[in-house]
Amino acid sequence: MNITQICENEQKSANNFKLLPHSFKNIGFAGLILSVLAVLFFRFVMIDATTLLSVSSKLVLVSMLLISISKEKIEDEMISELRVKSYSFAFVMGVGYALAMPLIDFLVDSVIQMKQSDYTDMSSGIVLWFMLFVQIAYFQLLKKLQS
Repeated sequence: MNITQICENEQKSANNFKLLPHSFKNIGFAGLILSVLAVLFFRFVMIDATTLLSVSSKLVLVSMLLISISKEKIEDEMISELRVKSYSFAFVMGVGYALAMPLIDFLVDSVIQMKQSDYTDMSSGIVLWFMLFVQIAYFQLLKKLQS
């Protein structure tokens, strides 16, 4: 195999990512609304519901993922390009967020408490939530700017 055949094979395999049907986007939005309401309920009304809070916060991530990987009503090359741009933007923003927020928290805690604060890493769930939120929002923004 020469280098051009390898590149062609890689290009073909890169385009094999299958999206979910558009109806899953509606399921994702409904699940997102219900799971956010559940998170708020378990967080502020039922104070001792850590397991239910954890499950409902995972459902928020699953719902956002369904929204993110579902097709649009009209799925064409422009939409595919916007999707790739939004995923790469979300990845870069997620890495920046994961690196910057613990440092900002550390500095703010040190200034407010006037003592040495512990440096803590971020939870992976928060970073995933941020990345999915950025991807969905940026994708919608790019679509709106294209029309």
